[in-house]
Amino acid sequence: MRDWFVKWEKIIVWTIVILFTAGIIWWSIATYMGASRNNVSNNVKPSKDDAIAIITKDGTDLDYPYWIMSYEVNDEVSQLRQQYIAYGQTLDPVFDEITLTYNSVNQLFDIKVIEYYAEKNGLLPTDKEVENEFNKFIDDQIAKLKENEENWKKYLDYYQSEDNLRNVIKSNYKNAYRTQMIFDRVKNNISNISKEEGLKYLEDNFNDLKTQYEEVKAQHILVSDEATANKIKGMLENNEISFEDAAAKYSKDTSNATSGGELGWFKHNTMVKEFEDASFGATVGELVGPVKTDYGYHLIRVQDKKIFEKPEDIMDKFPEIYSEIENKLKDEKFISWIKDYKESEKLGLNYVDEKLEYYNKYAELQKSNDEEKIREFIKDLEDFIFDENGEISVDTSTDEMAIYINTTQLLKTILEDRLDKFTKYITLSEDVDQEILNLGLDEINKKYEEISNKMKEVEGEEYTKLLKERFKYEDARDFLSLKEELKNYTEEQIKNGKVETEKELETLKAKRIKVLDELFVEYPSSSKTIEYYYQEAPENPEVALKYSQNRFNTYKQYLSYIDANAMFQYFGQQLREISFNLSRVAYSKASTETRIEALETLIDFNDIFSQDKFSKIGYLEEIKKLDPKYPGIDKMIEEAEKEYQESQNATTTTN
Repeated sequence: MRDWFVKWEKIIVWTIVILFTAGIIWWSIATYMGASRNNVSNNVKPSKDDAIAIITKDGTDLDYPYWIMSYEVNDEVSQLRQQYIAYGQTLDPVFDEITLTYNSVNQLFDIKVIEYYAEKNGLLPTDKEVENEFNKFIDDQIAKLKENEENWKKYLDYYQSEDNLRNVIKSNYKNAYRTQMIFDRVKNNISNISKEEGLKYLEDNFNDLKTQYEEVKAQHILVSDEATANKIKGMLENNEISFEDAAAKYSKDTSNATSGGELGWFKHNTMVKEFEDASFGATVGELVGPVKTDYGYHLIRVQDKKIFEKPEDIMDKFPEIYSEIENKLKDEKFISWIKDYKESEKLGLNYVDEKLEYYNKYAELQKSNDEEKIREFIKDLEDFIFDENGEISVDTSTDEMAIYINTTQLLKTILEDRLDKFTKYITLSEDVDQEILNLGLDEINKKYEEISNKMKEVEGEEYTKLLKERFKYEDARDFLSLKEELKNYTEEQIKNGKVETEKELETLKAKRIKVLDELFVEYPSSSKTIEYYYQEAPENPEVALKYSQNRFNTYKQYLSYIDANAMFQYFGQQLREISFNLSRVAYSKASTETRIEALETLIDFNDIFSQDKFSKIGYLEEIKKLDPKYPGIDKMIEEAEKEYQESQNATTTTN
């Protein structure tokens, strides 16, 4: 019994909380309040030294409780991490941890802004109000738990009494409930949607809402030919057979034939067009068909419909749909309000933690993509990441290196884009047809379309001839487009710029490799580090091996859904690249350990995706050359040779 609760206790209590936090945009409120409960309940004012960030008003730090404490963030990050794991996501130890911390701080910032507004506008609940409302909530939840007698008995056995369970909920989540009350009060105060606002939204988005919410409930009978469909239709119209019996007797759709051809409710764009048009266009109770689709001929009977003729229909005839739309509008209005309120009240966030301040600068640069500011920030980072000898400083943290790689990636993307344009311009300027350029862009586009249309009507040599001609117009169009884009550069600047950009990329690459090499040594499990490193130095055998192994493991997961043959159909190029890289490492001058690991991975890859018995023998023999004492190698080679011979015999017999 205790083992059951040790495993499920967090889920049990969290499920209780979810019942009242389901409407929270930032679900982290419960975690935040749960984390801070001990500090608040003891009436001990936290120390500012424990704050990671502080909310500011007009640039001045606010007093507690408008500090974001380290223990709040730690609990928030922990909860976010659990959410990722619950959904089968893997967090990168280098690049995701600082991101989680940053996002957690900003979520907590929003929560505290809501509290700030509540305080300034008299919306904070009294202790007595919280106590009364929370007790009612607990009563309701206990009543729901009692509905399942078996589980309720387990609760009582574990907690010894109902009072003990109530106390657990109170001690863990009373503050979370208080925050939920504040949240609801603030949201109701600023996010009400008037009838006029709702109707305007319905009018402005009517076609999209029809697609999203309109539904038809229908039955169908599917047969192979039109004659059979018409025969069955006549029988139905003459009441010789019921629709349900006809579906069971004649329908090819075995998924629902025995259930009267029931399709249930379906929305737009979920059925083939012919079937959808007929169903949505039919009157309730009407027999429609035969309707021809790629599947055959359908007889359709519409049982019910949710159709909007005008925007008012959504509001007046389908209140449950309008309620969903209204709640969405309230959420959007609330999110927008928080942003506007921060700006109007000049509420900001002072990041006390230096690494978070760096990450915030990176996040801002990611949005603005301001090259000059990106360069300035990279220079600031390099001043403490690299020592006077150009090596990684011993004081540099993993988070700082991750921020450096992320920021230099922004600059790298800008430079590569510029180099691509310079290179393409120079190449086209030498090859483009001058006579075509003289036609001007409008005439070039016209000619391009004319040639494209002609290509649809011809084949063979004529098609090839037109294709070559179209390439000329395409080059001319691209050249004119680039010329306009680079109009602030002279021809000489473009040529020199290409050389300078190439040099700058090489310099940046060397620095990134130094940082990535340090991260790779410390965190060989970091898939993002490996991916970045491989992009910069694919010739590094250790990195190429880890990169290929990661990709191999990713594609192995797909085998739960499709077989190996289908894998090659969809991902053949990627799988061949993995095999090539592994072979390149296996037969390189890398360390014996690295080469053997590559060969072992090749054997696994071969067994799953290739079934090439002969190559497997070669991989095993290479392992034996590298390590004659490799455990069981002779036996493995013997078995591989036997498998190969059996496959050859089977092929001979088949032929």
